[in-house]
Amino acid sequence: MKIIFITREGYRLPGARIRCYNFSRELKKCGMDAEVLSFSDTLGAKDGEEESCLSLGEKIKLNHRAFRLLLNDKKAVFYIQRFNYHSFAPYLAHILNKNRFILDLDDWEMRQNPRYYLGIYPSSKAHYLTGIFAKRSIFCIAASRFLERFLLQFNKKVHYIPSGVDTDLFSPPVKDPPEDRIIFSWIGTLHKREYIENIDFAASCFSVLRKKYENIYFDIAGDGIYVNDAKRTVNKYNDAHIVLRGWMSYEAVPAYLAGVHIGLMPVARQTNFNQAKSPTKLFEYMAMARPTVSSNIGETAHIIRDDENGLLAGTKEEFSGKMERLVNDVLLRNRLGNNARKTIEKSYSLDVLGKRLHDILKPFESL
Repeated sequence: MKIIFITREGYRLPGARIRCYNFSRELKKCGMDAEVLSFSDTLGAKDGEEESCLSLGEKIKLNHRAFRLLLNDKKAVFYIQRFNYHSFAPYLAHILNKNRFILDLDDWEMRQNPRYYLGIYPSSKAHYLTGIFAKRSIFCIAASRFLERFLLQFNKKVHYIPSGVDTDLFSPPVKDPPEDRIIFSWIGTLHKREYIENIDFAASCFSVLRKKYENIYFDIAGDGIYVNDAKRTVNKYNDAHIVLRGWMSYEAVPAYLAGVHIGLMPVARQTNFNQAKSPTKLFEYMAMARPTVSSNIGETAHIIRDDENGLLAGTKEEFSGKMERLVNDVLLRNRLGNNARKTIEKSYSLDVLGKRLHDILKPFESL
């Protein structure tokens, strides 16, 4: 059986890299035929912050090219990573050739609260069509418990597989960073307004601690369409110890994380996006044996066990209080970081998740 992972994004973006390229690689290790059709890498489509520049005509042409490629694999199973404009090529091939397909969701790309006309049809086309694709999938893959519950409305066969992390690339450094500067870190893309709210939440907590500690710093590493909003947020605090570093390549992230002390995963509001998101950066912090402070909202609350492999907080006061605990207690940082790494090795490494996906797919080889 051949699995074709289909994504509109390129390798540089975590959704495609982890859930298509890395999962494909892991399936090959297990002896399964797998490849990736990326609208960005294979067909040259704009992605990320540039995707909004694509016209309807360009999207139709890209789907036509992808459709012609997919017609050559009549028995392949299509693994559609998220529903978006790239989903129509595999769907048309499914109709014509009867190819089976799987819908994978690791993000919320729909409206927050769509209205329903006649109690049936949602005002969000993406919401409605995602449901259609989910119903027709042989099964669905969800990267978070929130998305698992969402997909179960349409298909009773939903498997939970979080995004995970490459534990060979992200591994604890031989030497910890010096203690004269305690560095907090937030890293991610700036393509959603929620990220700006979350950064502001963390910066607010950090500014409280800065009144007491001169040796703490807050690094913000990321770029995207809301980068100017991020700059305004940072400038609002007028603190040279809050630094917006901009984008860094995926390959550079492990070396960067080796130089920070504490990872932050703040969530300002309980939106669908914040609850649905698979916390890729959390897995990377944990794999590097870095202690984390996370909001007790969304998928993170299913991964972090408070005071065992990280710290969970609700309010800003709790969040800044737990940040302060880590500033003052290097033994706590070491204990949480070491336990975090063990959690990743047991449950969230690509090796573990790849085998899980292989076991789910294996029964379909004989069909």
